[in-house]
Amino acid sequence: MSQAHEVLERARNARLAGKYEDALRDHLWFHEHALEDDPTLAGVRLSFALRDWIYLAEQFPLARRALQAIRDRDTQRILSGSATLGRFHDISAINSALGEERATHDLFTQIDAQLPELAKDCAELALPALVAVEDFQLARRYLPDPVARITAQAKRVNDFAEDLAKRGNTSSAPQLLAFVLNYTKEVRLVVEVFRRLGEDEEVANASAAALDSLKSEALRDAVQREFDNPGSTIAAMVAHAKGSDDKQ
Repeated sequence: MSQAHEVLERARNARLAGKYEDALRDHLWFHEHALEDDPTLAGVRLSFALRDWIYLAEQFPLARRALQAIRDRDTQRILSGSATLGRFHDISAINSALGEERATHDLFTQIDAQLPELAKDCAELALPALVAVEDFQLARRYLPDPVARITAQAKRVNDFAEDLAKRGNTSSAPQLLAFVLNYTKEVRLVVEVFRRLGEDEEVANASAAALDSLKSEALRDAVQREFDNPGSTIAAMVAHAKGSDDKQ
């Protein structure tokens, strides 16, 4: 286990033990230095680690203020000329964890005005915030071809499923379900933009492409099930995890 893994685990244990200042200290270190120690933690850093940080903030308000301070610092860095896609990714993930999507929207509108090339790169990350604050016109501007957007997302799911099949790795079912869940979220965002703007033909085309672009019947069934019954994919993930625990 890498040092960064150990620090994150230590932060979680400190929180559970009520040692909130120690937990915050480790969260701060992890966010700032984890990738220097282990670059493979990029996904964990902006998902599970932020989730745990928010759990800490629910019990220790200083933790929330510390996370907001990091967000504000990086926002200022972008606006002061040190703008990168990675930095915007950090900020958007933090705002999502905090439930402050308006801050992502406001930053993106400034990038859109001042750094149009970077805005193109950041648009995919910004889309959830744009939809959350109902700025559908701005979102539409960065969705010139919704079918192409969905097809590209579907390719990621197809490629991952094919790789699993080649390796015969059935233990990665939760990972595939996570891909399905993220894919359906993406499709819903795209469709919502066009639905709210009254572009019914684009809604129909995007909805059809969401299923037609998937290569396997099993994937299409899983995506359709999530569309029909939101939350069914998470339920399947929980059931899979429970089944694995029961076998141990």
